[in-house]
Amino acid sequence: MSQTLCAINKCKRISRALCHCCNQDICLLHLKEHYDIILAQLNPLTDEINAIDNRLIAIDIKDLIEECRKQLEEWRDKYYKTIDNLFEQKYDELEQMIINKVDKQKDGISLTRRTITKLIEEQEASQQDINLIKTEIHQFNENVNNIEHTSFHINIQPLLIDDHIIQIQEKADLHSVLSSTCKTIDFSGIKSPIIGTNDRYLLFHQNLYLCLIDYNFKIIKKLPWHFERIQDICWSSTLGRFILTTETCGICFVHENTISLDNANCLNNEKFHSCTCSNTSLYLTVDDYASAIIEYRLLPSIEIIKQWKSPDTCTNDEYIDCIRYNNDRLGLVIQKFPENILKFELRSVKTLDRLWSIQVNIDLKPYQCGYCLFNDHDWLFINMSSSCILHITKDGKIKEKYDYNPKPYN
Repeated sequence: MSQTLCAINKCKRISRALCHCCNQDICLLHLKEHYDIILAQLNPLTDEINAIDNRLIAIDIKDLIEECRKQLEEWRDKYYKTIDNLFEQKYDELEQMIINKVDKQKDGISLTRRTITKLIEEQEASQQDINLIKTEIHQFNENVNNIEHTSFHINIQPLLIDDHIIQIQEKADLHSVLSSTCKTIDFSGIKSPIIGTNDRYLLFHQNLYLCLIDYNFKIIKKLPWHFERIQDICWSSTLGRFILTTETCGICFVHENTISLDNANCLNNEKFHSCTCSNTSLYLTVDDYASAIIEYRLLPSIEIIKQWKSPDTCTNDEYIDCIRYNNDRLGLVIQKFPENILKFELRSVKTLDRLWSIQVNIDLKPYQCGYCLFNDHDWLFINMSSSCILHITKDGKIKEKYDYNPKPYN
């Protein structure tokens, strides 16, 4: 009977087993070698799995969710303040109701006191006068007694909080965000490619109107707009208003609740281009080369508190096309013509010190760019003259370039 030789090349030994790894008949020596090779792979795998486990152990969960915690704390503080304001309002109403009652009686008492004084001075009192005064005093006693025993019934509805008002989702990358369209709106007749937003509404200029729409793209209100192009729009949660920079009428305020329009006369000394807000300040860029940046205090009244000029802002042949605030930082888009050089810079809001700067060569027309936050700390740059969207990381690196169709506006 013939015997099968080991399948390993040049091995003359008789096969003794079927190796399930390679599905070959091999001798005992090569079977041990195969077994040793398999065992030898386990130690590196052990090291690799230990390294991954160590990375998991090293994850600082509090650090990862710190920014989200800040958002939740800001939400909590905001609505604590709302509750406090409602409490103060209702307490003041209660107090005022009593004050009104007391003041009414004081007015009556003062009038009766003057009547008594006059009768004493003139020595002309009659019994009818005395009886009338006694009746008034009796009524005052009754009224004061009622005031002293005043009580109120306060009908307080439970404060119902829906768990769904706060939804937590893992942040998506730019490609997944832009890969599919979730909603569209007809932008035909748009006059200014600028959109202002807050957590409830969008504001934009279409035809002869400023349009306020919700996030379902339902038109909430329209305001006739007879001015020229809108340069930029930002939202101030402190003022509860949208702030608009315009070509011809300076700065305008649009009230969300009433969608009425106010001109900020205190800000009309300059021609402004871009705007952004923190909780305490309004930042405006001057519409000119060597653009200045002016900081205004929002409360108690809008007043200038600081101004930066070239070369601290940009050079004489550069222009600040966009300014955006986030977390004590100012994001700037700076253009240099005619070279078509574009810079993205992150500055300290307190000192305007440059934290990072990146430069790109791009085919860009004047006033044809948009800049906004993405995922809280990163930035998106939109070139309106092409279909280019750049994703810039919080440390100033271009992470991704996305070509979008149709061309994005803002």
